[in-house]
Amino acid sequence: MKKEPLLQAREVHWQYEDTAAPSLANVNLDLYPGEVVGVVGPAGAGKTTLLLMLSGLVPANYAGHFVGERKTHAELGIVFQDPETQFIGLTVEEELAFSLENVGFTDAQIEQRIGEVLELVGLQGFAERSPFELSGGEKQRVAIASALSHAPHVLLLDEPTSELDPLGAREVFSLLQRLKQENEMTIMVSSHATEELAAFCDRMILVAEGKIVLDLPVRDFFARVDVLDANGIFVPEVVRLYYMLCETGSLREKPGVLPLDVEELALLYREAQLVGEGSL
Repeated sequence: MKKEPLLQAREVHWQYEDTAAPSLANVNLDLYPGEVVGVVGPAGAGKTTLLLMLSGLVPANYAGHFVGERKTHAELGIVFQDPETQFIGLTVEEELAFSLENVGFTDAQIEQRIGEVLELVGLQGFAERSPFELSGGEKQRVAIASALSHAPHVLLLDEPTSELDPLGAREVFSLLQRLKQENEMTIMVSSHATEELAAFCDRMILVAEGKIVLDLPVRDFFARVDVLDANGIFVPEVVRLYYMLCETGSLREKPGVLPLDVEELALLYREAQLVGEGSL
């Protein structure tokens, strides 16, 4: 039995006030329980606006013209590109407590929930630290902890690793992987880190000029190298190598079996060699 979507957009058009063109056009999208969806696209393609619309911040917090329908049956959390823009507390504990106080949590409930989310994001012992004095990866994990404080069903992240060094980016993707595996959380994340997305996501979306150009399972998505190249999207090196080996005859292309990491490619290559040896 197919699950009901947690979040839906139907024929959504959105144009910010005083802009010449729409930022979203004819957007139709379903987000299902437990799936992880990556969003990529050229600069200015509408990725951030897509996440803002799905969160409900567009049109609620922005001036412009909205047409279409957005429906949700779930609590949502959103994390932005620069975590410091979200910080208002002098300590991590204050940061996490602020929104919980506003919705009527008791002191005991707040203390318990803060402990739970700090453990969830791997920041036990950080409650009294200033969020502004943490590393980039730690700051982003605090922002994620804040978004998780209300136990949302869906977590939306807008370029959460774009301002981080490689170590900080690995910390964030490792956390998201854990949320996927251990909490079965529904996640949508926009990022330019296509190699990480390929290893992490169930499904990928390509946005260009405010439109959804591709919306496919992850292997089918990265098989569309022609469309990705035309839109300036970095194709993972292992995918490039796979197609190069297919062109040279070292591998036979298998639809739906696109390798997304070195181990998968190595396995395909070894299988091809064994088949070749068996035909001698």
